[in-house]
Amino acid sequence: MAYSIPRDAFLLLEEAFNHDRQKAEIFAKAIKESIQAIEHRSEEQMTHKKESLKSELYNELRTELATKEFVRAEIATARAELSAEISVVRSELKQNTLWLKILVGIAVFGLTLFNPPFVKLVELIMAK
Repeated sequence: MAYSIPRDAFLLLEEAFNHDRQKAEIFAKAIKESIQAIEHRSEEQMTHKKESLKSELYNELRTELATKEFVRAEIATARAELSAEISVVRSELKQNTLWLKILVGIAVFGLTLFNPPFVKLVELIMAK
């Protein structure tokens, strides 16, 4: 960034050097270059600080965020657990289906065996 000394400041410098314009210009140039050097150094420091903060932030976030491999591993684990649970539920469902068939059979057998018209039918068939 170009910097120039204000006119009032230059006139004060010229007055301080007993109206020697050449000395005032040399001193003004020295001040201007000093300011530019300070600006350049501060820009370098800001750039360095910015890069170090970016690097630090990236490293912290990298450890915090889930990676693709981590997510895939978690999904595989969840699938395995889910598949185990599904197989347990299926086996319990088969067992319950068997019990339901047995209970329906007993109910049908009981209803037909203790039904008076059915008992009479059996007696007629056995009597012959």
